[in-house]
Amino acid sequence: MGDNELQDATNQVDDQGTSEAEGRALLKRLRDSGFDDSDGKLALALGRPVEEVQGWTGGAEPVDDDVVMKARGIAKERRIEIE
Repeated sequence: MGDNELQDATNQVDDQGTSEAEGRALLKRLRDSGFDDSDGKLALALGRPVEEVQGWTGGAEPVDDDVVMKARGIAKERRIEIE
């Protein structure tokens, strides 16, 4: 495991103890299950630029608590199991 992967696995991004790696995986599951594997459709639902979503799912951008909360809310509204 590289330094960035280790940091992703240990950095908590919300009060539920979600790590960056878990947040990234959560976003990917939401994108894949609820938005036809489309970063663009997920970006629209989250109200964020597609480049930012691509950064999160690709590991180039840090995942924050706001996006994790929004993703959980969208999943709950659409009855998509992401956790």
